[in-house]
Amino acid sequence: MHSNTPELSDSELLAIAARAAKRAPVKPNDLLILTELQRALYRELHASVGQLVRPPVPAEVSPASSARVRNAIDGILAEEEEMAVFRQMYDHLALAAGDQRVADQMLALSSGQHGPGGSFLKHMLRFAAADAYANTVQMLVVDFLRTTDKQTLRAVLAQLAGLEWTLDPDDRHQRTVIDPPGVVVDDTDAEVRRFRELGLRPDAATTGRSLARSDDAAWEAPDQHRIRTWRRRYVEAHRQSLDWARAKAEVYRRERERLAPYGHPDGLEAAVVTQLRQEADRASSARLFQIGDSLGQMALRRVERRAEKTTTPFDPAHLPASRGMLILDAPLELPNGRRIVGYVWGPWSPRTEEGWFLLRPDRLLEPVEPAYDDAPWTWVTALTCDESLLKLPFSPYETLLARPGEVLDPETRLRDPDNPERYRSGSGRQGGQELMLRHVRSLWELLTQHKRSTVRVLAHQVHQLKPGKRDAERRRGIADSGQVENWWVDPDAGQRFREQQPREPREGGTGRTLAVRYWRKEHERQQCPNSHQHAALESEKPGSCPHYEITIPEHPVGPADAPWSDRLRRARLRPSATPRRAANT
Repeated sequence: MHSNTPELSDSELLAIAARAAKRAPVKPNDLLILTELQRALYRELHASVGQLVRPPVPAEVSPASSARVRNAIDGILAEEEEMAVFRQMYDHLALAAGDQRVADQMLALSSGQHGPGGSFLKHMLRFAAADAYANTVQMLVVDFLRTTDKQTLRAVLAQLAGLEWTLDPDDRHQRTVIDPPGVVVDDTDAEVRRFRELGLRPDAATTGRSLARSDDAAWEAPDQHRIRTWRRRYVEAHRQSLDWARAKAEVYRRERERLAPYGHPDGLEAAVVTQLRQEADRASSARLFQIGDSLGQMALRRVERRAEKTTTPFDPAHLPASRGMLILDAPLELPNGRRIVGYVWGPWSPRTEEGWFLLRPDRLLEPVEPAYDDAPWTWVTALTCDESLLKLPFSPYETLLARPGEVLDPETRLRDPDNPERYRSGSGRQGGQELMLRHVRSLWELLTQHKRSTVRVLAHQVHQLKPGKRDAERRRGIADSGQVENWWVDPDAGQRFREQQPREPREGGTGRTLAVRYWRKEHERQQCPNSHQHAALESEKPGSCPHYEITIPEHPVGPADAPWSDRLRRARLRPSATPRRAANT
């Protein structure tokens, strides 16, 4: 039999159930639905399955009924509330097992569960028949959710909901009130009280769900005023919003945060507040950058050209600021459909006493060891397009780490050879992380290229904040000056680069003189920062001389009075080739 949980013999299972039955009974409100959303999701699945199995069973299943069941399961999976729904199903089954006839029927049905998910269903039925301890059942559900696939999960949700109706066709053992007004579940109340003790408060301005998981929110090109407002709300949400903290705590419980202090000695709530406040500190002191669409496209082209090559070692000197918040005019669309609209970054040094762990692609937790040298790492938070808390058009999506001297292997190793637009099975998450890290590194290096080379391809404008408004921002906890730098690709960069080139042929050339003009495409070149020491460094240790990747803009090549090359007819169709450069036709 295929199973998604470790198989136990009947004698071992009954021994566990017997021990669980001797424990103190579970309080009635320990397994209640915690939120109105979870209640609605469970009720919809319960009602839709009831149409199919409520006696008398219809001879034929109508397509509308099947579609309703599928839609109910889709809603549960979209909101990632599988744990809450399984918990309520078990609560119903355990109550129904109070009737000895129903308990015997559960044991009989448990022996007939086979196929994918059959082991999990058998355990659920037998635990319910014995009224097993709540922690035992919850750990069983957690293990099942970690190891199962989506198709099996959908089948098990539908089958367990159908077993509810089979065992209790009149729905007599269902709780009449799932979450009555004024009654607070003990665990939730304790969590809220703990968050309040750590300085978080509910926000009266909160609208909708915090940290929503939809990515269909509209995105318009921002301006300097919107960026300042978004940054302020982002900081407020991370510093004091109780709703954001509770949403983050749910992510921690499911171990879906890539980098988090899972091993914090003071517990879950302290770990959540630690990470949120560190993110607030990064954003509050961040320099603000607005990236035009032309610059975003140039950075993406640079990533694509470098996809088959190993990246140069990461150098913190390439950062445009030690702390920054970068907003894109046009989102970066990942292969999974998620849209990235910006990045927040800042220096980060993990502290041993905070218990930081890294969630690897194989879903195992690996402790984060502090850096042995004094150079801090760079923490990067990717922002996704998402209508979220406090009317923010984005929310945190992924955590990236840039370590000094770190290189990334060729990104194509993660691609599916049969479909280059997709990643290999099992590496999609890792591939998305590397794509985002390559993208933000490309943006950083373009923003600071003028500091390392005479080749300048960008233009920018700085929007200052008035002194009075700057003081108001500081009272709100914003430590940055509030100026917004708007960057875009200079359309004259190619002509300026051409004019900077030496008129005389360089020594060691072929000696040939071009008789035509043509357009050379945008490309990268390796520039040595210390050419006078290059030979000595390379002779001592090959590859020890660091080189910069400099982007060269598209520019014309050849004498100004020469005709355009007939081999590149498309060059004459370029809008930039006609107005200022008369082609000799």
